[in-house]
Amino acid sequence: MGIYFDIVRFSFLRFFSYPYEILASVLKRVIEILFLILFWSLIVKESGGQINISQIISYFFISMGIGDLVMSRWGAFGGEIGTQIKNGHISNYLIKPVGIIPTLYSISFGRNGLRVLLALINLTIGLIVYPPKGIISIILFIFFFISAWWIAFAYNLFQGTLFFHLNDASGVRNALNNIVRVFSGEMVPLYLFPLALGQFIRFTPFPSMIYGPTVALSINSFNQEVMINLGISIFWAIFLNIFVYIFWKKSIKNYEAIGI
Repeated sequence: MGIYFDIVRFSFLRFFSYPYEILASVLKRVIEILFLILFWSLIVKESGGQINISQIISYFFISMGIGDLVMSRWGAFGGEIGTQIKNGHISNYLIKPVGIIPTLYSISFGRNGLRVLLALINLTIGLIVYPPKGIISIILFIFFFISAWWIAFAYNLFQGTLFFHLNDASGVRNALNNIVRVFSGEMVPLYLFPLALGQFIRFTPFPSMIYGPTVALSINSFNQEVMINLGISIFWAIFLNIFVYIFWKKSIKNYEAIGI
């Protein structure tokens, strides 16, 4: 386990060799947040009080934080796998006595270390603006967050594995990322979707990546709807990881690289 921590630390510290990238990342996050606040302030004004401004601002702070922590917003882990496969650099890790998936995940997590720090700040601000309802909210958030992490992990691994089968899966990856950004609740909370569409999306894995853990913080009871949503989330977390693991093992078994 120590070796993967060292990989995370090295990848994270290497990012700090480029101070202008750090500044650009921070400015990008600030502009993104300011735009969202401005946009939803206008929506709230036009809604006639049907949308709570503090609740919606808190929602986006928390959802952005969760999306970056589990790497579902931009598929950073999947992008790292795809880059390694496309460049042929994955061979360097296949010949080393380390787990290929944990190694690439550690590299990706370290390189996105600043984004993780900003995500924690986002979460903190969101919780200050609209605090959890109580201990039940925190418990539900933990369960939904664990499911979100596993689903996002499978999603990223699937993205990366596609590069074994396509000359350049970047277009497919970008399309998947855009679908996830819409249907995970990152761009618009799912309770603002049309009822029929919202009910359909509920049974897909997308809401579990961001929307589930975000709204869990505003729930204060273990009602039937919450338990069904949690069950759907756990189902997708298990099913997708089994499916993607089999897909990965078959893909890497047929992978050919010069020098191995």
